[in-house]
Amino acid sequence: MKTIIFVFVILSELLSAKVITARYEVSYGIFQTMGIADARFETHEDDTYNIRIEARTTGIAKVLSNNRVEVYESHGDIVNGHLVPKKFIKIRRTDSKKTTKIFTFNHSAKTVWEENIQSDEWEKVKNDFYAPEDVLSLFFNVKNYLKTKKDRTFYAIGGNKIDGRVNVQFPQGESLKKMKEKLEIEEGDFLKVILNDRIFSSANGELLINLGSDALCDKAVLEDVLFFGDIIGKRVY
Repeated sequence: MKTIIFVFVILSELLSAKVITARYEVSYGIFQTMGIADARFETHEDDTYNIRIEARTTGIAKVLSNNRVEVYESHGDIVNGHLVPKKFIKIRRTDSKKTTKIFTFNHSAKTVWEENIQSDEWEKVKNDFYAPEDVLSLFFNVKNYLKTKKDRTFYAIGGNKIDGRVNVQFPQGESLKKMKEKLEIEEGDFLKVILNDRIFSSANGELLINLGSDALCDKAVLEDVLFFGDIIGKRVY
């Protein structure tokens, strides 16, 4: 279920807080709520952090997807306000199947190891590329660039499968005006995240994102998907 991409953009400036939580509803074109995602960000006194996002289908989507659930986790250190991951976990399960991928970072050796667990099968291999972040830590770290609002290219585990490339752009002028009209929001910060990977019929996975006054994502849109229009993720608390 690709709807999880919307909650990858939950950003926070409150790294001193112990726990931050948010819930998002995801709708798709003519359909109403197709999924719900719960996000939790914890920091600890030893300057470590945990991020956990669980997305699950609801309604008719739950039936069609065989009760699909996706869980994403990032665990690591906080260094000068910057999240440095040690481990990134992806779990996907339905009523009939469960797969787990665990990525372990060795930053000094610039290596990432990937463990694949599926039923009774287990495999550990060296990932094809090194990246200093995973997609969860990346989107929390993006807050550090909101003041300058300069377009940047990042590399993160969980992004583009070839090299992890993720582009973050800060629209200006006419582009910003069009984005506000699309999102139907005037306040907050606006950015475009390009995942450089196919998501449904979106070849590059371009997300339009609005951040609220608390630096959390209020709304995100993946445009023109298949035959039904946009996928929209919206914070409900």
